[in-house]
Amino acid sequence: MARNTGIKLGIFFFIILLILVSGCQAKTGKQSSKDPSAGTDGLIINFLANNPQDNYIVTDEQEEPISIILELRNKGSYPRDNDVNELSRGQVYISGFDGNIIHMEEAEKRLDRQFLEGRSPINPEGGFDTIEFKGNIYTSGIVIEKYEPTILATLCYPYATKASPSACIDPFPFDQKQKKVCKIGSQTLTSQGAPIAITSIDQEASSSKIQFKINLKNAGKGDIIKIESLEKCNPTGGQALERNDFDRIELVRAEAGLVPLSCGPFTEGNGIIRMSNGQGFIICSINKEDYQDTKSAYTTPLNLEFRYGYRTTASKPIKITKITSTG
Repeated sequence: MARNTGIKLGIFFFIILLILVSGCQAKTGKQSSKDPSAGTDGLIINFLANNPQDNYIVTDEQEEPISIILELRNKGSYPRDNDVNELSRGQVYISGFDGNIIHMEEAEKRLDRQFLEGRSPINPEGGFDTIEFKGNIYTSGIVIEKYEPTILATLCYPYATKASPSACIDPFPFDQKQKKVCKIGSQTLTSQGAPIAITSIDQEASSSKIQFKINLKNAGKGDIIKIESLEKCNPTGGQALERNDFDRIELVRAEAGLVPLSCGPFTEGNGIIRMSNGQGFIICSINKEDYQDTKSAYTTPLNLEFRYGYRTTASKPIKITKITSTG
């Protein structure tokens, strides 16, 4: 009897152990399935809760301190270890209020690139940082009972999109008898962990070259800014952004394996691509002289990189109620 009880207890604990082990394995698999190169976000900006407060009650006798704290998160895949980190060129601006009523010590601050690294297998959530603006509410500037401004935070920053999909290089694209490992055609891409997405690549071949039409889309929620125009992003002063400062993307690299591609057309030279209604494309080609020595089709990475500036905003309404003292 005691022996049977021991056997039953042993079986019971063995089943419990199996459940625990399988549960741990499922959890581990779920965590490892996160792809740091997925998504259409870059840097995300939000107001920290209660900073600023929703409501301020002030008197006409003294100033009221105000603090605005913004949290920044890098939800994209740039920059990584081998990238040139340009995020320190980015800035945050606050606006939307009367400076005679709400006086901030500073209205703009630069990003600290060391805390905003991109998502990676070792850091799947990406970098995080906060920026604080301090100031005072000048009650003498309020001549009505309530002042209800909307605080606007504007974030302008440089970013990059990278992808390395496989491409088919076929020296004899019209030979239907030869057995081939790949075929020239079109492919749809998923997101690359950046607000500008390479959506698809259309591939065509002739007797002298292979062409790639690389289709781009603004998949994020912000505006594309020419990277050289980031200093114009200040909404409260300085040089204003003009039409030609928007919707411009720079092609940094286009290679089939180790062979540079010839690309165009460019809007302003220097690899600048113009987007229209959030979409654009570039056509790149590789000449037969670069692959004529091979006798059969093969696949190779199509290494692509684009850089650009990006602008996004966050807003928060607040209410300032003035109470007049009675002596």
